[in-house]
Amino acid sequence: MNFDLTDEQVQLQDAVQRWVDKSYTFDHYRATVKHGGFDRDNYAQLADLGLCGLLVAQDHGGLGMGPVEAMLVMQALGAGLVLEPLTHTFITSSVLARFAPSDLQARWLPGVASGETLAVLAWQERSSRYRPEKCEAKAAPSQQIYALTATKNIVQAGDQADAFIVPALLDGALALFWVESAASGVQTRGYLTQNGSRAADVTLNQTQATLITRDGLAALELAIDVGLAAACAQGVGLMDKTLRLTADYLNTR
Repeated sequence: MNFDLTDEQVQLQDAVQRWVDKSYTFDHYRATVKHGGFDRDNYAQLADLGLCGLLVAQDHGGLGMGPVEAMLVMQALGAGLVLEPLTHTFITSSVLARFAPSDLQARWLPGVASGETLAVLAWQERSSRYRPEKCEAKAAPSQQIYALTATKNIVQAGDQADAFIVPALLDGALALFWVESAASGVQTRGYLTQNGSRAADVTLNQTQATLITRDGLAALELAIDVGLAAACAQGVGLMDKTLRLTADYLNTR
């Protein structure tokens, strides 16, 4: 098995690392935390680097890359303590590409790739205890669309997002829906998390939604897998940076 990176992968990682070193210093991180844990300008800069479209097919304005490139990017961002939720952009891209009908992909993926649309996964509920199959949110058909009633907790950048991917029960089975944050019945309560990033509790009250897939559990498991892999890559980047800083400090003593 060959673990060597291609020239393109090295260039991608180097470009992200240069952006972190230049534009996301520790002082910048602290300022972002002080101002609420999310900066749309930072997210726009990630989009300018092409990162929001990393996993989006070229037909929809993305780069059409894969999980190796995504993990290299997250490793570089982890080393810089970057708070903006690019992980959720990767989740959105993966779920829509795998499970959404082609017309919905054409409608939403270009905005995700350009950074114009920030969509995040809203799946956790207080009673679920991290079990994806346990869900109290309900969906009901309503004039060729669906109406969702749900409360989702610890939604990353939930009060800043443009849209949500929401699991809910439809006819007794888990399905996945797309909900725009501007839709009627959406309420959010934002707060800082322990690492300084922003999250929110999101409440939906008979909110209009579009069905992504009735194969909700498989889609949600994919989303969680992508998120876990990204978190691990961030952790590797952070640990590597911490090790290098520690070694540099000891060498100067």
